[in-house]
Amino acid sequence: MGISRLEFVGALHMKDSLSIAVVIPALNEERAIGHVLAALPNWIDTIVVADNGSSDATAEVARRGGAKVVYEPRRGYGAACLRALTAVGRPDVVVFLDADNSDDPSELDDLVAPIERGEADLVIGSRALGVAEPGSLTWPQQFGNALASALIRRIWGKSCTDLGPFRAIRFDSLVGLQMDDLDYGWTVQMQARAFHSGLRVVEVPVRYRKRIGQSKISGTVRGVICAGTKILTTIAREALRTPMPATTRRALLVFTRYPEPGTTKTRLIAKLGALGAAYLQRQMTTHVLAMARNWSRHSGAAISVFFDGADSTAMAAMFGGDPEYVPQGNGSLGERLYRSVDAAHRRGMRDIVVIGSDCPSIDARALDSAFEFLREHDIVLGPATDGGYYLIGMHAPIAELFDTISWGTEHVLAETLERCRRGGLSVALLEERHDIDTPADLPYWDDASRAIADEKGYAPYLSVVIPTLNEERHISSTLESLGTANDLEIIVADGGSTDRTRTIAAMHGVRIVSTAPGRANQMNAGAAIARGEVLLFLHADTRPPFGFSSQIKNCLCDPTITIGAFRFALDATRLSLRLIEFGVNVRSRTLGLPFGDQGLFLRRTTFNEAGGFRDLPIMEDYDLVARLGAGGRIRIVSTSAITSARRWITHGILRTSLTNAALIIGWKLGVTPARLATWRSRKSHLNRKLEFPAPACEEPAKD
Repeated sequence: MGISRLEFVGALHMKDSLSIAVVIPALNEERAIGHVLAALPNWIDTIVVADNGSSDATAEVARRGGAKVVYEPRRGYGAACLRALTAVGRPDVVVFLDADNSDDPSELDDLVAPIERGEADLVIGSRALGVAEPGSLTWPQQFGNALASALIRRIWGKSCTDLGPFRAIRFDSLVGLQMDDLDYGWTVQMQARAFHSGLRVVEVPVRYRKRIGQSKISGTVRGVICAGTKILTTIAREALRTPMPATTRRALLVFTRYPEPGTTKTRLIAKLGALGAAYLQRQMTTHVLAMARNWSRHSGAAISVFFDGADSTAMAAMFGGDPEYVPQGNGSLGERLYRSVDAAHRRGMRDIVVIGSDCPSIDARALDSAFEFLREHDIVLGPATDGGYYLIGMHAPIAELFDTISWGTEHVLAETLERCRRGGLSVALLEERHDIDTPADLPYWDDASRAIADEKGYAPYLSVVIPTLNEERHISSTLESLGTANDLEIIVADGGSTDRTRTIAAMHGVRIVSTAPGRANQMNAGAAIARGEVLLFLHADTRPPFGFSSQIKNCLCDPTITIGAFRFALDATRLSLRLIEFGVNVRSRTLGLPFGDQGLFLRRTTFNEAGGFRDLPIMEDYDLVARLGAGGRIRIVSTSAITSARRWITHGILRTSLTNAALIIGWKLGVTPARLATWRSRKSHLNRKLEFPAPACEEPAKD
């Protein structure tokens, strides 16, 4: 087949089949951080320390200790964690631990083990179940943990003994939680949302040591009061939170194998050879995953790939990193199928469909039909011509449908239907299709392959368009926060920068389009070359929230939504700026008027029908939102995009706020955009004359 065996070799990880990233938020921990890093196991893949505005040498010590250091100037435990998550890549598991040496890194293996065994999605290191050194837990901490745990048990009915920061969670599960707390409520929000979403949560006992240095929270009365208040209000807010959208309660599980020559498609080896059979497996898996990704864009269903052979790192490297890759584990095919359905059900999924990679003719229409039939039936089956089935759907795991079935024979479908009849289960049958298992089936693959493009030819789901003009101080941080998702395209629309903006963008490997200056013109130019079906317009100094792509997808599953945006947040810590955030968020929610610095996202078709941004010197975002709001709904998602506070700090908080208000009022009163632009330019000219210095928080990150 002309393909090298090297294409099928995946890198094995030192920690069995999982890639592990460690996140350590830190604030003035130069005395402790070196000890923490030195004690971490050598099988960790990635270590990210989020410096939360340290005034000591924390960052330097962490960097010397082998960690990647990122900077989050906005104070807050959650803010630091969210910033670090933009730099971990796409690991299988993320571990969180504190930088003060109170957690014992040598116990990290115990923390990850339940996830590795497929028994848990989130593992909490419980100090209550373990041993705490005398003086390591203050009485306010002990009381707060006990009270919060009791409330969690009462509200969600789940066992819980601690809110400990030492924890491990599957990366894809973490994305699904849509974490947005920026302060002390991070840990309790994670647990509450995990229970709310049906994740499998377990606790393991851990040791807890006296920290090095004084705690920023339990070490002060003010910190104790603030933390306690935050935790209780977070629990109350999460208890009232809107349940998971119905579309996200759908799960598509794809069963496949890593294409290792000699162990894959063995019945085809005599015809194709070991390499050829493995290559066919690779092609079919590529096809079914590309089809599933495209289908999930309009369905909103979650996709998980259950695989055999190699590890999740090798699967992600070969087939893309955006689905969740889960080892099938040991046992018969029936046992593995049952475990996969049970895992999805435990995560809150209520409509579950399982398909293989052997049926190339399965398409979005078949999947839509399967989930539609599940509205009124207990079981859905897709019959295969060889007597088996290429699809099975159900609401919950049913052991009788998988136990002692004659797998690999022509009796599989008949036995399954008989067990459904005996169990009183209603069954819907889909169209019969061909599997590709034997040489006689190969013509069906040839027919199907003519309609299959290479996966790289598929358009991405999301195109991010970033207009830039001399943004070298911010563009790198923004691009890093976007990550490297397989289903994402990033376009920098540059309006003639004379600094290093274009060079930095090129180093990140994004698409660059040069155009005349003017934000509306630049964004239209970027949208013109974008390939995604959804567009996100993002300012160069704005970082989207962690898991933004999934949140956009969930939001736009509702066809009545014409445009969406994130909540507004600034990256500085002044109380006056918190008031600005509050005001902006109230305005955007009550009036349905988000601005461009909140990140605007919409379907490409909607953008084209609206004629894009009008060629205005100012207020082009306001104008687009107003026009789209007249014909549909505007939604503000719950998580925050973090925007630089440079305008408010440099130009003055009061002056900037009054200018923004004047622009809105002027627009409403019919003042021309050209006149409004002169109002803003006068303010900028005044501040240039006053030569305001750039704020310290605007120093570029030196990762």
